[in-house]
Amino acid sequence: MYTKNEQLDQAENLVDLKEVEAAIVLKFDELNATHKQAQGEVKELGDAHTETVSKLEALNKDYSELYDRVQSIEQKGIKAIENSAGFDIGAEFAAFEGVESMRNGKQQSARMELKTAIINATGASQPLVAADRLGGIATTPNRVLRIRDILPSSSTSSNLVEFTRENAFTNNAGPTVAGSPEAFENVTKPESAITFTLASEPVVTLAHWIPASKQVMGDSADLAAHINNRLLYGLKLKEETQLLLGSAANGELNGLITLGTAFTVGSPTETNEVDIIRKAIKQAHVGEYFPDFCVLNPSDWYDIEIRKVGTSDDRYVVGNPRDMGVPVLWGLPIVVSNSITAGTFLIGSSMACAIKDREQSSIEISREDGTNFVKNMVTVLAEERLALIAFRTEAFITGSL
Repeated sequence: MYTKNEQLDQAENLVDLKEVEAAIVLKFDELNATHKQAQGEVKELGDAHTETVSKLEALNKDYSELYDRVQSIEQKGIKAIENSAGFDIGAEFAAFEGVESMRNGKQQSARMELKTAIINATGASQPLVAADRLGGIATTPNRVLRIRDILPSSSTSSNLVEFTRENAFTNNAGPTVAGSPEAFENVTKPESAITFTLASEPVVTLAHWIPASKQVMGDSADLAAHINNRLLYGLKLKEETQLLLGSAANGELNGLITLGTAFTVGSPTETNEVDIIRKAIKQAHVGEYFPDFCVLNPSDWYDIEIRKVGTSDDRYVVGNPRDMGVPVLWGLPIVVSNSITAGTFLIGSSMACAIKDREQSSIEISREDGTNFVKNMVTVLAEERLALIAFRTEAFITGSL
């Protein structure tokens, strides 16, 4: 049994132990918090270390790629530095102190200045500057085609155009008298006569073609359109010359100059182009035809327009520098065209002829031509069919100026 004093001592000791235990727990909590803080700092240091290592690896990768590009430029022999014989740009860059600092992670980029100038080549195939290529294709000028515009035209459904031409008309119209002036009955009236000729003109085919690769026609829209336009222009140019100068042989049209009536040189002799054309108009009028156009070469029309009254008189005979109207001579519209030969003229009546179109001009593209299919080629064809009819050849007069 403990005495009362002993019991009190024990109680006091027990209180002291609880205080000590509480102090220990508090200290332990403090140490535990400090430990957790230390662990967090260590983790942050580890993350920073990992991030630093990652950046260094990325910088080393960028450097390697840059170095490889420099080496590739050297190997291809691109001379970008003037007077740089023996200069190794890759080695200089690798030895540059900024690159070494970038490798060690002290900096993220490096810059090295070159003391020589980079210049571009001149002329074609410049390595540093792309050329400015313009669209379209530049061509020579097209001739202004005028002859079809002055002639009437219509269509036909046959390959031969026939028409009836009056060959001769014997006109015996007169008074009905016989024997005496008083005899007006039971008399024979005068008889006239008309003869006819069946004339014809064949339909002529005008055509031409050009080969082209299937790829280039598909890849270049400009080229395809250019080929089509040039083929159609060439076809119409040939048509115009045929309308004037076709020989009526070897599949050609019977041109107006070929079938026309020759100009008759009379007296007094014509002294210049103006006189000749007026005389030709007179020749047509005598034959009861009234022409409504005259075709001249530009050189001949120039000579007419600049002709002056005389050496001491600078007035123009025909030309007027202030006149911008339609060229006219003796009341006839002048069709100025390179399709007629210089030194030759043609006057005529548009009502005495006609163009008959069997097939309008068109473009066809085909692979069924020779070895086109196996060679990836195409044939581009331009074609038209027409006939030229002259109802009265006397309505067209042609000659030399």
